Amino acid sequence: MKIVADENIPLLDEFFSDICQSNLITLAGRDMCQADLVDADILLVRSITQVNEALLKGTNIKFVGTCTIGTDHLDMDYLQAKNIRFSNAPGCNAQAVVEYVLSSLITLGERKQVNWRALSVGVVGAGNVGGLLYKTLKALQVNVHAYDPNVAKFASEDHSTTVWQQDVVSLHTPITQEGDNKTLHLVNTDRLNSMKENACIINSCRGAVVDNAALSKHLESHPEFMAVMDVWEDEPAPNDYLIKQCLLATPHIAGYSLDGKYLGTAMIYEAVCEFLALPIRMKLPQLVPQGSLRKISTGHEAKMPFILNKVIRSGYDVRDDHFRMLSLLGLDDHKKAQAFDVLRKQYPLRRDLNTLTLSAKRLSQPDWLSAVGVKIKP
Repeated sequence: MKIVADENIPLLDEFFSDICQSNLITLAGRDMCQADLVDADILLVRSITQVNEALLKGTNIKFVGTCTIGTDHLDMDYLQAKNIRFSNAPGCNAQAVVEYVLSSLITLGERKQVNWRALSVGVVGAGNVGGLLYKTLKALQVNVHAYDPNVAKFASEDHSTTVWQQDVVSLHTPITQEGDNKTLHLVNTDRLNSMKENACIINSCRGAVVDNAALSKHLESHPEFMAVMDVWEDEPAPNDYLIKQCLLATPHIAGYSLDGKYLGTAMIYEAVCEFLALPIRMKLPQLVPQGSLRKISTGHEAKMPFILNKVIRSGYDVRDDHFRMLSLLGLDDHKKAQAFDVLRKQYPLRRDLNTLTLSAKRLSQPDWLSAVGVKIKP
C-alpha cells in the first residue's frame, strides 16, 4: 500500500504509517504531477492540488482524500466515472473560520469607532461554517441574517434580499460554476452596487466567489466601503493594489488553526480505514498537544465587552496575518507565489478558543464566552 500526500498535512506519520507500512511519500501539494502517482494507491491532498484526469490518468489511485471542507479542486465526475472513492472533511475548520470573522469584526468596529456587536451581519451560505457563524453571532446578541438556497430555514426570497443589506456580509459558500445557484462571481459589480455604501464584505471561502477586479473598482469609487479578503482569484500571487485596498488581507489561512487541521486529517484517516475495512486504531485526543496559552484571568472591574474582545484576540488576532501578508507587496509574481506558500507552510501555531479557560469573577454575560467556546472557571 503506497500513499502520496501533501507534505503540509499534519500528523501523516501518526495516522497513516501503520496503514502503508512506512510507504508514505510526501510532496509539495502545488507541484504534484501524474508521474508522482503512477504506483500509488491513495492520494491525500489539500485545496491547492487540482485532482483531475491530468493528474490521475494512468495511475493506480483508488482513493482520494482531501483534508479540507471544500471539494471544488476535485473533478468529481472523473472520480465517479473511474470508480475512485473520495472523501472530504466537512466542518473540520469551522470554529477557526468563525474566530477569523469575529477577530475581523473587532478590527472593523475599531476602524468605524463603533461597538462591533452593534453592526448587523449577513451570512451568505449557512452550511457547516456559515451555520456555526450564524449561531455564534446570535448567541452574542448580534443582529444577524443568513441566506442559503440549500438550507430550508434560510432559503426564502426575503432571506436572499435581506442578507445583502447588512453592515457586514460574510461569505461561506462553495464555488459552483453553473446552475441557478452558481457562486462563481456571486459578488460582482451589480451585487456590490446593491449593498450599503459603507458596508464591509468578508471573503473566507473561495476566491472566485468575488469578482476581484469588480471589487477593486468598487473600493476605488466607494471610499467608505471596506473588504476583508482571505482568499483570492489569482492565488498564490494576489494583486498588490487589491491587497493595499483591503481593510484586512490574509494568505488563505482563515481556517488554519492547529485543531482544524488536525481534525481534517483525523476525518480522512477514518475515511481511509473505512475504505480499506481496517479498524480505527488512532484517535485525535491521543495526539493533540496542550495549547501554549491555556488560561486567562481578569479582575472584577473588567467589563464584559472588554473581556470578550480580549479573549477572541488572545485566541486569534487577524492583524498579525494582515501584516505578514503585506510582506508580499512589491514582489514579482513568481517570488510572490513562493512567499505566499511559505506564509501558509510556516504558519504560526494557532489554537481554537475551546482550548482556553477564563478565570473571572461576576461575569455579566458568561454565555457570550460559552458561545465562542471558552471554558469558564469561577
